[in-house]
Amino acid sequence: MADKDDELVEEREEVERAAHEERELEEVRDRRETLDATAETTEAIRLAEANDAASARHRELADAERRQARSDHAHGNHLLDEAAAHPDEPGADATAAAGRRYQRAGDREDSTAAYDDHLAATPREQAPASDAARRPAQPPEARKFVQPRKIKKREKNSGLDLEL
Repeated sequence: MADKDDELVEEREEVERAAHEERELEEVRDRRETLDATAETTEAIRLAEANDAASARHRELADAERRQARSDHAHGNHLLDEAAAHPDEPGADATAAAGRRYQRAGDREDSTAAYDDHLAATPREQAPASDAARRPAQPPEARKFVQPRKIKKREKNSGLDLEL
């Protein structure tokens, strides 16, 4: 009878140990999942901040380009008006040509500003960090047409000059 009681106690302790180990494993899994979720959230925040900074930089560039375009257009209009006011003076053709160049430069600045506005408004798509963790790592591909380094053999110089 004592043997059966001892066996039951041992069996119960073993079941309790197994349950305790299972709880510990579950806690470790939960901690890992929490850490993974935190890492993904941190990466997502970092990417969002980088996107915001890039958008702000493109907006600033667009504003500067618009100011430059306005200045170029004004300068071009001034030169064209001056050439039109005095068409018979020497250099009037060159002044008109310079005015047209400034006009074209202003148009280019306007189109560049529009492009930067588009970049600032377009959100950049980034793959979430969880996708990178789920995708298996790809082995590096061998590069084609890369030749191994050739090692030059040097002749040993003993320091003695045998030629006399």
